[in-house]
Amino acid sequence: MEAPQKVIEDRLSMDSDDDPNHHAEAPTSTIITRKPEWFKNALEMPYNERRVAHEGCDICYLEWGDNSKPGLIFIHGNGAHGRWYHFIAPLLVHDFHVVSIHLSGMGDSGWRKKYTRELYADEVMAVCDDADMQDKPIIVGHSFGGMVTLVTAHRHHQRLGGIVLVDFTVKSKDRQDEWFTDRDEPRPTRVYASYEDARARFRLAPPQPCANQYILDYIGHHSLRETDDGWTWKFDPSIYYEFTIGNDHEEIYRNLPIPVAGIMGQDSWGSDAENMDPMREMRPEAPMFWLPDANHHVFLDQPLAFASSLKALFSCWPR
Repeated sequence: MEAPQKVIEDRLSMDSDDDPNHHAEAPTSTIITRKPEWFKNALEMPYNERRVAHEGCDICYLEWGDNSKPGLIFIHGNGAHGRWYHFIAPLLVHDFHVVSIHLSGMGDSGWRKKYTRELYADEVMAVCDDADMQDKPIIVGHSFGGMVTLVTAHRHHQRLGGIVLVDFTVKSKDRQDEWFTDRDEPRPTRVYASYEDARARFRLAPPQPCANQYILDYIGHHSLRETDDGWTWKFDPSIYYEFTIGNDHEEIYRNLPIPVAGIMGQDSWGSDAENMDPMREMRPEAPMFWLPDANHHVFLDQPLAFASSLKALFSCWPR
């Protein structure tokens, strides 16, 4: 089915009280609230939080390791933030100089008057330059971040070592919808009287169960900001108004002169043959695989398997 791709929003939902389908939850018996040791160790690993100005906007990013190792850049999804990878990046720092960006209008980065896919792509490379990545970095982008990854590779492929699209499907021109064409003029995000009220509203979208409550607690906490009137979400609600993703994804994907790969959640709507077979035809040489027991938010469901899959994949790519 094609329709869900148009409305994918990898973020919390701030106004979903009237949507009975928005509360997809894991069975209570499977929910994990206690932080495992690997997760605690990952969050305790030293990192730098840095900023770089690009086209009049401060772009925040997190950095692990140093530039003596090959570069690896993570790009989050729609309305999310760089800390979605805070527990993934340390698992790869032995082999890579790792960066996780907060795209403009999201997380701890600044806001713009207008957002475009080209601006997002160039933000990624501005972070790459500011982090002084010496080798051609690999980009890993999830969902909306997969689109940003694709466009970044199109504009800057000569500077990149490869890309990984995470639960993002490349569609032909005749099948590609503009995700945000039906957006009304933006309205402010809802403000809650207390942190607890706001935090209780955290949801994944598109809705899915996720047993790893300790991860949801972490990314939910970092999705909120305090205002004079209470607590609200960090993302700019005007990002998607008149935002164009384009219908040239297939052409870009087919012609990229760098290694590409795809990782899907086996339980994600996009992992069916209707979506995956065309991508395999576009790039027969490109690894394309599923992670079992994972939905659209693949690395929230299976963080260790996700990190291990990246390690195995990158070991086979030329450096």
